[in-house]
Amino acid sequence: SWDDVIHEMVQNVLSVPLDSGRKGFTLSAIPRKDRLNELEFCFPLRATDMETLSGFLSRRGFTLEALQHLEDLRIEPFRGFMKGFIDLVFRHGGRFYLVDWKSNYLGHRVEDYDQAALRKAMEESSYHLQSLFYTLALHQYLTIRVPDYEYRRHFGGVFYIFLRGVRAEKGPEYGIYKDSPPVEWVEELSTQLIGKEGRSDYVK
Repeated sequence: SWDDVIHEMVQNVLSVPLDSGRKGFTLSAIPRKDRLNELEFCFPLRATDMETLSGFLSRRGFTLEALQHLEDLRIEPFRGFMKGFIDLVFRHGGRFYLVDWKSNYLGHRVEDYDQAALRKAMEESSYHLQSLFYTLALHQYLTIRVPDYEYRRHFGGVFYIFLRGVRAEKGPEYGIYKDSPPVEWVEELSTQLIGKEGRSDYVK
């Protein structure tokens, strides 16, 4: 009974422009050879804690509300390995992008998935921190795999796609949250979490 609904959702996600200023920049235009599904990553972590991460985010201008939600995670000091999966990595126009699918219910109207609502959802669920970890993981991967890799030249950005709010005719203003952390953020986070060398060969 959900076939038609799911089919429409998939079609919307595939055909929506990811950037209104770039013609043809859609997921349907990405060939199989230019994408990686469920990219696994694993890199070593130095001893760190949530206070250190909160300090990093505070210096980078994250809102007080976002930091308060981060404190709710109650993560104890840790060291070891960071392991996870990035839903989708794709290449377009010489740049690499990562995508994370979100099925959060923010309301039944497409207007409930505007940019303000998406920013609030990102803060409440600490997705900002998750996206930084994903960016760091992809940065490590590209450092190893891409000759003459440079973050500013090769990294395109992060897309958090809230599936329930995407409408092809509405464009990227609804259901699609885009971010591109500055290289300085990624380098500092790499130093804090991995070490001065900022390099890991554990990314698969």
